[in-house]
Amino acid sequence: MTEKQQIRTLIDYLKAEKYAFISAQGKILLHHVPTNTNHGTDILRRLFKLATGGRWQQHYLDDLLVEVPFIMVQDFNPAKPCGIDQNGTLNMFRTWRSDKPPAADLTLWHEYLTRIFPDQTDRATVSAYMAHMFQHPEQRPSWHIVIPSDTGTGKGFLFNQILSPLLMQQTTLYSNYGTLTSVHNDAMARTILILFDDPPPATRSMADRLKSIQTEPVIEINRKYEQPRKVPTFTRFFTFSNSESPVEVEANDRRHYCTHYIRHKVSREETAEFITRLAEWLAVGGLEAVHAWLMDYPLSEFTPYRPPFSVALERMKAASVTQEQQEAEIFTEENLAFEFDAFRAACPTFRDNSSAAEWLKANGYTSTRTRTPAGQKVIWYQAPANGGKLPDEIRAWYLATLTKPAY
Repeated sequence: MTEKQQIRTLIDYLKAEKYAFISAQGKILLHHVPTNTNHGTDILRRLFKLATGGRWQQHYLDDLLVEVPFIMVQDFNPAKPCGIDQNGTLNMFRTWRSDKPPAADLTLWHEYLTRIFPDQTDRATVSAYMAHMFQHPEQRPSWHIVIPSDTGTGKGFLFNQILSPLLMQQTTLYSNYGTLTSVHNDAMARTILILFDDPPPATRSMADRLKSIQTEPVIEINRKYEQPRKVPTFTRFFTFSNSESPVEVEANDRRHYCTHYIRHKVSREETAEFITRLAEWLAVGGLEAVHAWLMDYPLSEFTPYRPPFSVALERMKAASVTQEQQEAEIFTEENLAFEFDAFRAACPTFRDNSSAAEWLKANGYTSTRTRTPAGQKVIWYQAPANGGKLPDEIRAWYLATLTKPAY
């Protein structure tokens, strides 16, 4: 085989195996598209030997750079074709494939689902949520799953041994919220599922950041050595916790579906034995069977932008109601419009004026100046859904309260 024939053989081999060149941090690297991994060009020495049996020469690289695809831009978008397009854009999103025939009997899978989600509504909701991320990865739900449980019940097995392999490891696990929101973290630009595994409670500022992160379809990423840019995100969130109240939720929460607290069917030891049998089944076609089941799961009742009613979440809402909130809700139910000082007098538990005003704004209240017999007054009222100025009926109600006799 001549030198030119050897080079041609290597070029054909690299294309067939879906290799491409990419520039990263000032270096030319060889990128393997199926596994989304980068290699130094020194690996070409070994690949050349495997493909041709010949001895690699460094000047061969010039010929390869002309014909082997070169990645100019990296993207992650399930709505677009996988691989490299004619403009040199690599779509890093990958879908699962297996040549292994699926197992015919799904008894163990259904038993597993019944064990970790004994409540039928929970089981149907989580099943549909998981199926949706495989059938429609391009449609990111605006709500996410919270699963509290005893330790060792098998929820970690769901993420590590089932969902992550089927999602081609396009998943990430964090033990706290801060890591996700750190400066250069780009996980939401390259994942389908992120797991918060027993995270500590979020601070108020972190909770506000999470609210935006979990609902907005576009995020800004700030990778090292790159200019910040906005990209679409397709990331769903699971939160696992050993606490019966794993997250603080607001009264009008629309971001979570929480399952009932999971307990062992018999004992921790019996659960471990069952998980061992399940793992063995997954290795002999079970994983393929689960994937087929998820791809066929009916989604006619699933709504990605509105979570179903959750009994467990309502219980958490009740537990999350603070004294400040109780005082504020009682006062605002009785008063359509009011001065801020009156609100503070009726709600003394707020730590300061700022936190009181923050509660009002978070619950849809706004302030405006209005003329009264006693002069100009700044009053607060719940703003109409379509915005606009102070409604006449609310102003009339407020003025009427000023003329009521004091008893």
